[in-house]
Amino acid sequence: MALRSRWFRPGHTGWNAGAYEWYFTRTRVGAALRGRDERLIHGALDEVLEPGHTVLEVGAGTGNYTVPVARRCARVLALESSDAMGERLRERLDREDVQNVETGTGRLPDDLEVHERFAGTLCLGVLNYVAELELAVQELARTVKPGGWLIYTVAPTSAEARVHLVTDALQRRRVRLHSPERAASAALRAGLELQTLATTGLTRGGITTLVRASVPLQP
Repeated sequence: MALRSRWFRPGHTGWNAGAYEWYFTRTRVGAALRGRDERLIHGALDEVLEPGHTVLEVGAGTGNYTVPVARRCARVLALESSDAMGERLRERLDREDVQNVETGTGRLPDDLEVHERFAGTLCLGVLNYVAELELAVQELARTVKPGGWLIYTVAPTSAEARVHLVTDALQRRRVRLHSPERAASAALRAGLELQTLATTGLTRGGITTLVRASVPLQP
């Protein structure tokens, strides 16, 4: 157990932004997975995102969702804990002349250092690497205004998602899998109202579970 603990490194370290983008854009499986994820996530965004919204994105990665979201809203604060991914994100924002995105560093579950509340918060592909799912969702909920929305994803406990356990272990990253029921329960325990629970992937069990929830309006 001690040897295993030493093998795994913190989830924000060891990322290769170029290899990450190559997999999702240049391989057949990666492109297919990203395409299915995008349809699910953009479908959820279509239900809630408005031009005047301010949006927090936790774990922006290389900007695959940052850029299209920024083009549909007033402002985005994009947080990324990996230096390599953050550098690639800023390069993309400059290259595509996206000027309404502020970048920063933040880490779940308790190191976001966000001192404002947003119309909506996105957290995509991040909670797979966070041990305390419920605590992380509570922290995400804290960043959203009453009446606002939160969209997050987890890797489900399916045969397809278990591939993460192997591929990420080779990169010395520990992956946490959560049932769709637990993903939804985390939202409810954070005081959120569940709006959407959906899973997508290349097989019936899927590789990504999406939760869309809202923060109740205060009385």
